[in-house]
Amino acid sequence: MKKPDRYWLPGLVLTLGLYVLVSLSVSETVDFFFLVMLGTLVFCVTLFYRLFPGSYFTTIALANFLSVYACLFIFFVEANFGAAADWVVRVSFALPILTFMAGVWLRRGAIHRLVNHEVDTRIHYAPRVFLWLLPVMVVGLATFLVPHQGFSAQTVGLLLLASMGLIAVTVMAVCRDVTAFLLETGLLFEDFFARASALMAPTLAFFTYYSFVVIVFAGVYRLVGRIIPGDHFMLAGEPRTISFMESLYFSIITLSTVGYGDLVPASLLVRAIASLQIVIGVWLIIFGFSEVLRYTREHPAQGRRG
Repeated sequence: MKKPDRYWLPGLVLTLGLYVLVSLSVSETVDFFFLVMLGTLVFCVTLFYRLFPGSYFTTIALANFLSVYACLFIFFVEANFGAAADWVVRVSFALPILTFMAGVWLRRGAIHRLVNHEVDTRIHYAPRVFLWLLPVMVVGLATFLVPHQGFSAQTVGLLLLASMGLIAVTVMAVCRDVTAFLLETGLLFEDFFARASALMAPTLAFFTYYSFVVIVFAGVYRLVGRIIPGDHFMLAGEPRTISFMESLYFSIITLSTVGYGDLVPASLLVRAIASLQIVIGVWLIIFGFSEVLRYTREHPAQGRRG
């Protein structure tokens, strides 16, 4: 018996994982708002799979689109509509998403034709396609006038519903263009993952050499503190001998030239060793990029989607 086709599973898992991450980040607890956001995503992703089977990269793009929307929505609510009731915030959040999906459902025939022709004819979008963002931006900017007017909580809630209602109408009207953008983004995701898979071998080689340098210098920093008397490091402004895990941490931030400043070298010897590691780190990055580019030129077929 033929096994069921589960092509959709990776896309669904990545989509839900991304949105759960954003939802848990913006919600302090797993409350009803979290369930509303998660349930809305499950509905949207499920409907997209039913309408466009096989396009899980497009649903990943949809998940990212919804995550960006969630971040912007939380920002505007906290900045301008903090007095709105919880139920108003939840309804306002779901309103544009549900109307967008309603528009996709109503125009599924036109969108299906777009999907069927995308393989043979790649779409190059003109700037006019993104003109629908202008009214959305105008509504968003206008909301900054709300906190300065001294409105009541009920009025603020009504203004939030009205603002999101205008955005919902706009998004529903241009749902075909938005879906076309998601489709193109999904194809770009597919190209990216294909190229990333082709570059796995040189990437792992670079990481192996990188980790080798990190561990060697971490051992050197640790041995300097044990063999040569004196305080060679300062941690939070206090001289002390560091542990191996602290030396490993210092080796990583030194090789990456980050230098947070919480753990710093205090002796001339350690400063000289750290300077040498920084030079090696810069050389390693240049060498790594050069090898990746050389590998891409020598294996051009593996860098393209079949």
